[in-house]
Amino acid sequence: MTIVDAGTGNGIWALEIASEYMNSKVVGFDLRPPSEHQQGKPKNLHFYEADITKMWPLDSNSVDFVFQRNMGQNIQKDQWRHVFHEMFRVLKPGGTIELLEADLWHHNPGPVQKAFDEFYQSQCTENNLDFTFTETIIQKELESNGFEEIDHRTLDIPIGEWPQESELKQFGFINKEIQKASLRNRKGFYVSKWGITPEDYEIAVKEVLLEFDDYHGFSRFNCWIVKKPSN
Repeated sequence: MTIVDAGTGNGIWALEIASEYMNSKVVGFDLRPPSEHQQGKPKNLHFYEADITKMWPLDSNSVDFVFQRNMGQNIQKDQWRHVFHEMFRVLKPGGTIELLEADLWHHNPGPVQKAFDEFYQSQCTENNLDFTFTETIIQKELESNGFEEIDHRTLDIPIGEWPQESELKQFGFINKEIQKASLRNRKGFYVSKWGITPEDYEIAVKEVLLEFDDYHGFSRFNCWIVKKPSN
């Protein structure tokens, strides 16, 4: 099989798949791909520099499986059609795509988190990104490009330790730590773009972290598995 990791990022998914399926050819491409010469890289794994919103450096009908995740903040709303067109082109008849994308907004937000989301939505509009692409774009564009057997599933992960069930409580703790790290890392973005002072930003972050538990906030992850027709 030939397996493609589109927008491979740090290449971890491609590395794990190549290590597990040694008889397959695994290709990862990104604008800034990992080094081709990294130590311990399986011989069946290759990284290339490429823009997934342009023509893919792959032959038509040459790929069995395409994987892509977390690209909703990188693909502009008028580029999705081309991305799916390229997936359709490179896939063999009967080939499969797996897409994983999280909603860009938080579910059950408190008032401060809602303000954060509304500001981020305005930034998406400014940068020609669709804030609600998981609901408005993906299904429609997959269908218009000719894909079949479209299976869309969602998974809701709590933010915080508000669930009663122990496993969900653990997932919620991890997700809250991820949210906290994201807010810390994006402080410069919000301070410069939103016009909020660093001190007020820190206060707002503390409020958001409390709201996750108070309002039972959660993240929604979406998975689409689709096929190119066999004939």
